[in-house]
Amino acid sequence: MANTFTNIKATDEKIQMSNGATSVFIETFCLAGTDLAIEEYQKDIMIWFGEHDWDIMGIGMLGFDISEIIWNKQEFDNQKKFILDVIDSIFQKTNWKYLSYIPNEDFLFSQLVKFRKMIQLFKSEMIEQNRQDYEIYDFTGETNKYDKCLKHKIYKHYDGCVICNNEPK
Repeated sequence: MANTFTNIKATDEKIQMSNGATSVFIETFCLAGTDLAIEEYQKDIMIWFGEHDWDIMGIGMLGFDISEIIWNKQEFDNQKKFILDVIDSIFQKTNWKYLSYIPNEDFLFSQLVKFRKMIQLFKSEMIEQNRQDYEIYDFTGETNKYDKCLKHKIYKHYDGCVICNNEPK
């Protein structure tokens, strides 16, 4: 089953990735952004991406439309810049030392070029619902909001670390 990423408000282009490739995409995004996320909205974006975890969403359900990102019209320019900075950081292989595998750079980077373009094409007027009050899943278990995984150094979602959850058990 493929995961599809779109920006239907700006382009007909789609990115389709296998479950494994999508995991690499999400994991490298979370690794690259963890050191860049200083402001709460940046940390929330990192958690939102981490929530695209098989444990939560199920296999083949990890794709999304760019409009689904937790955009805030007041912070849109800063959010967009942050996401583009995270993408640039992936190209620098930031924090890949925490992975137990070596990503297929050619494939990942080609998908990132397309994803970057989708982010660049997205405009604040395309936001359907201002997500400034978006509640990231309830942190009612052992994990608190803004906790980081001790092993991978990324922000956890309510059910733990996306990388730990994807590792063989």
